[in-house]
Amino acid sequence: PPLPRSLCDSSRWTFGIMAAPPPSRRPVVEVKNIEENRIEFVLTSTDVSVANALRKAIISEVPTIAIDLVEIEDNSSMLADEFIAHRLGLIPLVSSRALDPESPVAFRDREGRIRSFQWHHEADKEAECEVKFELDVRNTDDHPMEVTTQHLKLSAVHGEESQEDCEVKPVEYDPDYPVVIAKLKKNQTLKLTAIAKKGFGKMHSKWSPASGVTFTYEPVVRLHHEKLEELTAAQRKEWVEMCPPGLLKFNDLTGMVEVEDKPNVGIAFSGEAEKLAKDTFGPEYVDLVKVLPRSDKDGQPDRFNFSVESNGALDPVTLVRAALWELCKKLDILEQSLHPEDRRFL
Repeated sequence: PPLPRSLCDSSRWTFGIMAAPPPSRRPVVEVKNIEENRIEFVLTSTDVSVANALRKAIISEVPTIAIDLVEIEDNSSMLADEFIAHRLGLIPLVSSRALDPESPVAFRDREGRIRSFQWHHEADKEAECEVKFELDVRNTDDHPMEVTTQHLKLSAVHGEESQEDCEVKPVEYDPDYPVVIAKLKKNQTLKLTAIAKKGFGKMHSKWSPASGVTFTYEPVVRLHHEKLEELTAAQRKEWVEMCPPGLLKFNDLTGMVEVEDKPNVGIAFSGEAEKLAKDTFGPEYVDLVKVLPRSDKDGQPDRFNFSVESNGALDPVTLVRAALWELCKKLDILEQSLHPEDRRFL
């Protein structure tokens, strides 16, 4: 499906209090690395407000499915009912069916039909907005038994409708090491039913599809060569060896300080190199090295390195695309809410 107009019309990404239209700007995403539960990409041609809005959308605006109601029939384990219910709620569930049916990443069944769970207050039937799980375990062995997500079974029927093609299940990171819910001694029992519903991360963290979302500026490292010339080769080498690795290196042939080919972002913006130069050679040498974020012609950072790690509820590519979709929906709502005389600012 084509991208929404919010992504295509770059002028809508810039706001200002001026009569003249702002300069055109089109955000660009460049994917650097994709793994099973992680994606790394670079967002360019935009500013930090859009980058942070995307980060927040990934964390709290993409809908997922999580256990929200637990009815415990029998629990003779060492854990309290509330503790077990809390643990069940934090188990990530495969949540493709929670996505907006109008988005480009909407879930499709085996026949290619778009299927999506409705919100609980909008559905007419339980099966349209809920998923029912059952767990019934009793330890008859002398050794302690682990109750895991492999014991959490999808009910055959919920609300008089089959759940056979539900496509919702606990995320399985490693079949040999499933998520442990509780441990049972001999003759202890745990029996319960659990209802999973659709929600947002901003409602509760159990609905957040991301386990970690960060973005960093791309560093531009500048050396003050005139002041470096005032130091001896031994002093320059001593300073480089004192600095955390990943930012600077010493060239034994030329006796000069050089910048690493790929500076470590965390080390670059830590300020350690500047502090060591000040403490070692004096306050006037604090600018031996200067680290600035890569910026546009106006001096504003415009290149952001994202690292997004999914908890398995959604694959990382789908997660980012869904977050972009949700962000664009908000922009559309904002535009529609403005009065006609205010729309000239978009």
